[in-house]
Amino acid sequence: MTRSTALNIAAAAAGANVSPEHKRFRTLLDKIDKARLCLQQWQEQLPLFAQQYKARVEPEEQRLLALRRAWAFELETLLLGPRWNKGETRTLSRLLLDTCTSLFSAGEQVDEALKALYNRHAEVDFESEEQEQLNMMKAMLERLSGLDLGDETAGSAEELMQRAQKQLAQRQAQEREQNETHSTHEAQRAQHQGPGRRPSKAQTAAQKRAEEDARQASQTVREVYRKLAAALHPDRTDVDASAEQRAERTALMQRANGAYEAGDLLALLTLQLQIEQVNVAQAAQLAAAQVRHFNKVLAEQLREIEQEINGRQTAFAASYGFLLEQRLDPAQLGRLLKDELRSVQAAAVQLANQRRLLMGEPVQAKRYLKRLRQEQEADEEFGDFLF
Repeated sequence: MTRSTALNIAAAAAGANVSPEHKRFRTLLDKIDKARLCLQQWQEQLPLFAQQYKARVEPEEQRLLALRRAWAFELETLLLGPRWNKGETRTLSRLLLDTCTSLFSAGEQVDEALKALYNRHAEVDFESEEQEQLNMMKAMLERLSGLDLGDETAGSAEELMQRAQKQLAQRQAQEREQNETHSTHEAQRAQHQGPGRRPSKAQTAAQKRAEEDARQASQTVREVYRKLAAALHPDRTDVDASAEQRAERTALMQRANGAYEAGDLLALLTLQLQIEQVNVAQAAQLAAAQVRHFNKVLAEQLREIEQEINGRQTAFAASYGFLLEQRLDPAQLGRLLKDELRSVQAAAVQLANQRRLLMGEPVQAKRYLKRLRQEQEADEEFGDFLF
């Protein structure tokens, strides 16, 4: 289903008294076409972004972390010098602790020497503060998700997230089981109503992308595959079906298996349209009642594709620590990569300037510490305003 197909249908119906269902059909085709293109771009661009990020950004990040770690220990030496008054000492101590915290947040520089440095200057030791942060994180996760993560103490943020993901997966599995049971009951009811009625399909949206899945397949892929497998199951083949028809169903099932193994959602959706006999080319001439059924299938596919796109973006942002306020254009990930590279390089330049100022002439260092203290006080006031 391509944009040209949708336009051909629109042209075929031009000037005719089409029903609202036909109009909605064309609208859904256009939206699905755009959504498919967007999802395809995500599939193509994510590996390229990962490759470029590893080659260009990660080396700069590692260089910045090494510079910050060395600077943290230099700050302690500077702090112990004789030329600072109490206010300047507090400002330097705050700078040292903030530098250590930024390294702890990076996750790769939390070694015993750095912890000991932090503990020598902090009012609360590293382990106690880390546990407090984990408790706050746990409370936030429970509040946002409605989960009960238990009273067991988590050893790390990763462990806490794994616990939350496990419970979410269990809850999603229960919801899928309930939906599938409902779908089975609906199908049985439709069969009792007569052979001319088509069993209704479960109208479930695709779930959040399952992370750390052994098959590396998205939740959406699994959901669509299950619907296809159920529709193509041998038990659903008509008793009087010919050998050719049975062979065709077997071939379709093989295509579905291959698409599932490859995690190819678009191929699975194309198969779904084929099985549902959504005849795009003849839709403009079909009765509104038939088009209404097509619209239900297309609307479900559109929801599944859009949720998959949202899942891809959410997982992408979480993987690289990006805070995104709106949907990304996957074709513009190169610009995001350049922005991230410039940000890391700018942080390295800022660190070098800070080091030059504090390690330079005393008058210059004291002037800089005064400005830094004002910035720290402003940050504290802003934090008090937020909480």
